[in-house]
Amino acid sequence: MMRRKVTQLIIFFLLCSFGNARAQQLQGKALAPIAGKRNVNEMKTIDVGYLKCLYAFNADDIKASDTYIDLQRLEIGENVSKYYSDFVFNNDSLVGAWRQAHPKTRSVPRQIGSLGKKPYYWSEYKYSEYFKDTKTNRLTEYARMPYGTKPGYQCSEVIPVQNWELHKETLTVNGYLCHKATCHFRGRNYVAWYTKEIPVSSGPWKFGGLPGLILKVYDTRRLYTFECVKIEKNKYPIKRYDFGSYQPIERLELLNFQKKLNEDFCRTVGACTRDGRELPPPVAYEPLELK
Repeated sequence: MMRRKVTQLIIFFLLCSFGNARAQQLQGKALAPIAGKRNVNEMKTIDVGYLKCLYAFNADDIKASDTYIDLQRLEIGENVSKYYSDFVFNNDSLVGAWRQAHPKTRSVPRQIGSLGKKPYYWSEYKYSEYFKDTKTNRLTEYARMPYGTKPGYQCSEVIPVQNWELHKETLTVNGYLCHKATCHFRGRNYVAWYTKEIPVSSGPWKFGGLPGLILKVYDTRRLYTFECVKIEKNKYPIKRYDFGSYQPIERLELLNFQKKLNEDFCRTVGACTRDGRELPPPVAYEPLELK
């Protein structure tokens, strides 16, 4: 009975929210997974990191974190780099601590602290964690799925290579002098700004391969933008959850499923209404990877 009421409330919330949907969605209407169920104390150390970078993802105002879709963290270690949501990790940690302090309470908060400008919605770029292993030359995505689906999937591929073209233009990003580079990658054209002051061939999401750390990158249609807002240089452990329950899947199959969830969440998860109301109509959605 309780689950039925929760489902009906979710459908009502989605029906109301779709009234303000834009023609072009940068984020679909899939609901975020329940927070606080992952125990950060059970994470395993997999490498020693020496560089941390925070990136604003799709910010309206780079100086105001509540206007970001997400704040994302790149951790660079001796053999492994990790890219994930700083907002989601912190919220999971805080809600998890709240759960432990209130074990008999059923009403658990969904959010403690910031989750960006669309806190109740899921995005594959906000709830996936990406690990690059230079020893095996593999990139593995652990894709945490939205409410109403399986917990997650994992897919592995050879670390992708972008064929960059270097340019003479420069730009200052977060206080660092950056140089311009462009490429075409999996269906989109990108502009990147990298700094030779940090000679690390890495960057946000799946980007890398330049003679310096990428501090800003965006597609030429400006649908997606990553911009560095903070850099820390110190030693720390790089940790990973136990993703043993995440099912293996091929990249294109996962990409297609994620697109369906963004375009038509209710029908994709098999939701239905009990009062005769229409389900929200599908929305247009364009993922970062088009192929």
